[in-house]
Amino acid sequence: MPQTAILFAILAAAAWAIGMTVAKPGLRHIDLVTYTLARWMLVTGLALVYGFVTHRLAFPGWWPIVLATIAGILDSTFGGVFYLLAMERTSAHQTTTLSSTAPLWGVMGAVLVLGEPLLWRVVAAAVLVILGAVFLAERRSTNLSKAWTGAAFALIAGVLWGFAETVPAKLALQAGMTPETLLLTFALSGALGMFVLIPILRPHIPRRAARRGYLFVVLSATGGAFLGWLSWLHALNLAPASVISPIRGSTLLFAFVYSMVFLRERPTPKALIGIALVACGVVLVSLS
Repeated sequence: MPQTAILFAILAAAAWAIGMTVAKPGLRHIDLVTYTLARWMLVTGLALVYGFVTHRLAFPGWWPIVLATIAGILDSTFGGVFYLLAMERTSAHQTTTLSSTAPLWGVMGAVLVLGEPLLWRVVAAAVLVILGAVFLAERRSTNLSKAWTGAAFALIAGVLWGFAETVPAKLALQAGMTPETLLLTFALSGALGMFVLIPILRPHIPRRAARRGYLFVVLSATGGAFLGWLSWLHALNLAPASVISPIRGSTLLFAFVYSMVFLRERPTPKALIGIALVACGVVLVSLS
């Protein structure tokens, strides 16, 4: 039933927002390299078990595997790194808001790569997102350079997430890959991508991993990535993507509420204006 699909889509958005929000306190106890690597290794294990239980793992050919691997590296590895770098430089509500512009950049990727038409709503949404980013980056801080860098990193994460979900992931599914195989390949490639980057990142990011940090990794991997994707896959099985895709934008709302309730963040009036502008842009592009 469509109502059940909508419920699963809302659960997916709420779960994804958990993973986005717990990164802030998690980085106080664990470095971002260890955080990202451990997170996607855990998701890989969970996806493997789930695939075996449902008997939905299948080899679709090398080309879909390549596409899913590209999606995983762009989204999980590079998108995750830029997101965590942003979290280290600015507040959680600013980082989650700007990175939640992924639907906009996904549509732009579909226009540029897949040849889909450019609608006026997309242009208007881009303007709203850019204006919102300007308001969000203007913090009451003496270190404005750090705040602007954090905003830029969050936007880059949103671009990578949106493109990966829309272009290579969509092409992999169209080529015959099951969602369960896509999730497994996606998570595994994200973990392997971070493993390859370790020699480059370690000289700049020393290892720092307290036991409490791994608790945040588990919460982010299970309550955020795995359960979020699992709920989303169930939603896709029950209703067309066009019906539930607009609900994806509610991730921004959930993440904003989580940051205020659990992290005790209090956005400035300018930040609230920025959040409202970005939210309007995300809703506008989702309606496209």
